[in-house]
Amino acid sequence: MTEGHLAVITTPQSSVGFALAGVSVFPEVDGERAAHRIDLLISEAKATVVMIEEALYRELPEEVKRMMRRRATPVVIPIPGPSWGAESTAHDYIVEILRRAIGYRVRLQ
Repeated sequence: MTEGHLAVITTPQSSVGFALAGVSVFPEVDGERAAHRIDLLISEAKATVVMIEEALYRELPEEVKRMMRRRATPVVIPIPGPSWGAESTAHDYIVEILRRAIGYRVRLQ
């Protein structure tokens, strides 16, 4: 990976999709390992944007989150992870996309 690239830190279950998209992916199983990966990316100056799955981001130690907020690069962006629940439907997915796009929940009929 060269300087200026996007890196994704995600759970092993989500990593394949990002890898297929050609993104540098680092599968991690918990917040401690994700924090170590962020330290490596910073020390090697290989990524200017790091996307991290929300579940891993929530598990990061607070001192790591504070350090990331003080740094200009890499920009760390928490992203939602996949929802594997059986109750999820296409309708719910579309409603959620619309909610994010326009800022409030709509009812589809």
